[in-house]
Amino acid sequence: MNISEKLRSFFASVIESANAQSAGMIEEYTKSLKELYEERHKAALKKARDIYRMEHDTIIREKNRRLSHLSMDLKRSVLEHTADFTDRIFEEVAQKLKAYMKTDAYKDYLKAKIIEAAEFARGDDIIIYINPTDEALKPVLEEETNLDITISNRDFIGGMRAVIPSRTILIDHSFMTKLSEARDSFTPDNIL
Repeated sequence: MNISEKLRSFFASVIESANAQSAGMIEEYTKSLKELYEERHKAALKKARDIYRMEHDTIIREKNRRLSHLSMDLKRSVLEHTADFTDRIFEEVAQKLKAYMKTDAYKDYLKAKIIEAAEFARGDDIIIYINPTDEALKPVLEEETNLDITISNRDFIGGMRAVIPSRTILIDHSFMTKLSEARDSFTPDNIL
């Protein structure tokens, strides 16, 4: 083998070795790029999922905040309408009571409640009060019940009140009390 053949052989072996090293380096570089790609791909997917979850949670919170606000507005509106409705009902009841108080049935009601209170007193002293607006009925009621009746210095709309001092008992059949109790226990559901 002469020098030129040796050089060619050496050249071929160096090229072959360089190609093998180059192929190994390319394979190793490709492998590391694939690993880097996979890592970055996973990181990007995780970041996208995290952003999606955060945005989803933000949207849910915003929806809940809006629903809560709307719910409070609706409750406020219902309460306002209920209060207005209740006021109108009790204004109508008050008008009907005024009309009722002009009838003979009202006088009979007062008489019955006065007699009932006197029977409850069982002979104890009793003070019977009627409303100042019913002063005209006092003589008739005293005559029909044989009891002394006092005109109250407080307006309680109508009806009667009685006090049994010895037993510290108040018998209250006043329309003011009955209206107040009815209003306190009133809900619009009661009339439906």
